[in-house]
Formats: sequence, structure tokens, C-alpha cells
Amino acid sequence: MGRWMRWVGILVGLLGVPAMGMAQSGAGWIVTGSGRTHYVVQGTGDPRDAQGASVTLRGDDPLPGQFGASGLVLNALPYRGHRLTLTADLSTRDAAQGALIWLRVDGGRPSEAFANSQLQPVFGTTAAAHREVQVDVPDDAEKIFLGTALTGAGEVSTTDLRLTSRVSPAVHITPLSMLNAAIEIVRAHALRAAQVDWPTLEPKLRAMVHPTGAAADAYPAIRQLLAALGDHHSHLQPAATAQKLEHGGFASSSPKVQALPGQLGYIDMPGYSGMQGAARRAFVTGVIGDITRVQPQARCGWVVDLRHNPGGSMLPMLASLRPLLGEGVLGGFRNAQGQVYPLHAASPLDPDLPKGPALEHARVALLLGPRTASSGEVVAVAFRGRPGTRSFGQPTAGLSTGNSGFRLPDGSEIFLTTSVDVDRTGQAYGERIAPDQTVLAEATAEGDATLDAARHWLAGACGALAQQVAASSNL
Repeated sequence: MGRWMRWVGILVGLLGVPAMGMAQSGAGWIVTGSGRTHYVVQGTGDPRDAQGASVTLRGDDPLPGQFGASGLVLNALPYRGHRLTLTADLSTRDAAQGALIWLRVDGGRPSEAFANSQLQPVFGTTAAAHREVQVDVPDDAEKIFLGTALTGAGEVSTTDLRLTSRVSPAVHITPLSMLNAAIEIVRAHALRAAQVDWPTLEPKLRAMVHPTGAAADAYPAIRQLLAALGDHHSHLQPAATAQKLEHGGFASSSPKVQALPGQLGYIDMPGYSGMQGAARRAFVTGVIGDITRVQPQARCGWVVDLRHNPGGSMLPMLASLRPLLGEGVLGGFRNAQGQVYPLHAASPLDPDLPKGPALEHARVALLLGPRTASSGEVVAVAFRGRPGTRSFGQPTAGLSTGNSGFRLPDGSEIFLTTSVDVDRTGQAYGERIAPDQTVLAEATAEGDATLDAARHWLAGACGALAQQVAASSNL
């Protein structure tokens, strides 16, 4: 699943939306989010004052997966070069899907600095749960956005939302400080942290690094730390790679949507990497447009081919398949504490993407293979338990777990396995996903036995349906 979890592992954390489409409320407070028309905010006071601000955010019957956020916009000029801290004691009522606080800085590019309390959401009915987040304000910062957020229905309020600042300290990043930061992250958040022999492992790791030197000198020790988890999915991304993916977006291959003989539609869904918004939206819009074009020729169902999908960011993949997946809960992600965070095809990052034709009742043949990995496996899990769906091929790679992204002091990033995939029936995964019908033969230039098996099943189901319709029309 990779970098998808950095933004979506907990859906209420997806507040990296543009400062647009915001509804103004009293005292300068605004409402934003994927379901902003279903949320109301009341705010008074100033979070820069000693007494803080009072803010109440209520959600009334939002659609599944939608969230709302209260927000205040401040001029960032006085805070350039400062470290900002946002604190609040959150009180919630019937917040079944969680509430949090968030803080964001925009400058030469959107979301130059962003933090929220998504790793500690406040659930249900709770009084005065303290939360705190920090960001460093870059020298080109222009605007500061801050507030509270709520996924689903319910209410979250605070009487002491406060923003404080101090000059950001100049810190020399050493290999040892890098390793210490990584150990702290892994011990606090890794799915398998409790299975690690920490008294034995930590001294070995610290012996691998010197107190002085370049930050990157800690990378071998950090990689060994992640390998000790044994989840085969956690990994370290150097700063240059993390920045490239933050500001880029690309598919592992070109998506393909076409009509097949027998009134079938075919979708070859590749992996997708990167968080750049325009590229992500172009990818989804293109696939949805192609599905809409082919749909009249696909009366007997669809083939969704995930055999060439190595994963990446799963939001564009799910959003592209939204016509077939529909609007409901598709499954979720279960963390070490047993909490399950729901999964939807609609992307909270891009709430205005096209939905495409309503095909959630169409038959779907899903093609799987050993190169179906990570977020590709999440897509496979999203189809598990879907009516009228059958999978064909070979078991997947075995990375059906969720990764969350954690930034290290030098700008590199740990993508840490924090959850396992769960389908809509409640079945948890974490290992290889076996197809409903195994087909051992690989596709060659002479033929594709897996695709043939899928087409045969769809054609048979379509023929049976046609016979039923004809019989009922003769009654």
C-alpha cells in the first residue's frame, strides 16, 4: 500500500485539500472537507490569544467516508522561521469515526508543512482529550490553516484551541539522532512492534552508527530496524525519492480500458505512485472517461486485471474503479489495537472527481497474480465479498498490509506497516490473497489462460441471465 497510508491510512487525516470551496462561518471560521455541506462550525475567539478559541464542529448525515473540517486562515508572514504548536482538549459526542486537530502551512507550493493528530483520533463520546501537533514554517510561507476535523456524523468541540510559536531551532542532524527518531517511530506505531526483542536489537543498531557524520549514514541501521519487524513491507525512502513522489505522479504502465468480444469490458489497472494532485486527477478522469465510453459494449460484465499492479498510492486506483465498486464501505484497515478504519472508493483528496456510470451491480472477473502487490492487493481486497464477483489466476505477492508514512529529520521517510487489510465481510488478510479459481498458466504470446477462464465465467453467467429474462417474458 506504500505511501497511500501516509494520507489515507486514517481517512480523517486527509486534510491536504486546497484552500477553496470553503464555506464561511462566524468569527472568520470556515467549513471545508469532502462533505462540507453536511457540516456546521461555530467558532469564537482567537487561537493566538492566551485563552484560545472555542470551536464546535457538527456533522449531520454525511455520506459514507466523508469528513468535515473547521478552519481558520492566518497570515504566515510573522511566523516565518518559527515552529508552531497547536494544542487543544477535544470533547466529542457520538464521533464514531473519529475527530482530530490539524495545522497546515502554504507557501510557494501547497502544504509546505502539514501535521494532524490522525494517529491519535478521538472516538465516541469523550471529554477533554488533549492533542498537540507541530510544524516548522518555511521562509516562503504565505498562509496558515488550522482547525478541527470530524469524519462522519457527530460533534467535536474545544474551548482552548491555542496556537503558540517560537523561533525554530537550528538542529544538526546526526546519524544517531536519525536512528533514535526511527526507533521511536517504530516502537510507537509498527504493527509488529510488540514482537521485537528491543533490549537485544537497540544496542546492535546503535553500534552501527557514529555520533557524528552525515544523516544518511544511519540508513543501513534504519533498514535493519525495519527488517527486524519481519513484515516485508516496511521500508525507508531517501529524502530525494520522497520529494520526487511528493511532487510527482505517474502510473507503472498505461491503464487500458477496452471492449472485448462477448459484450465484455476489460480494465488493466496499473500501479500508481506520487501525490501530485493534477497528475492524480488526470489519471482518474481518464480511466473513468474510458469506462464510460466502453460501458454500452459491456452488457455481460467486466474483467479487472491487477496482474501488473505493483502498488503505490491506492487512492487513484480505487477512485478509477469507483463505477464498479460503488459508494459503500469496501473494507478497511485494522491496526494493532484492533481499530478498523473504513475504506471507500471515493477519494477524500479529490471529492469532486467524476463518479462515472453506476456499475456496482455488474459482474466482475478479477485477475490476480504474484506481481499484484501492496496497494494492488488493497484493490483486490476491495472487490472481495462484492456480489457477482469472482477472482482468477495465482496468489498475490503477500503484502496485503497498510503502511503509514513518517518523516525523519533529514526529509527521508519511513513507510511503516501499521495495519492489515480487511475486506467488507470482516476477513483480515496480511499474507497472499488466493484467487477463487486458480489458473497456473502464465500469459504468453500464444494465449492467456487466466483471461480465458474469466471470460468463460462471465459469458456463462450472462447466458444464464438471458435465459431467465427470456423465460420470464414468456410467462
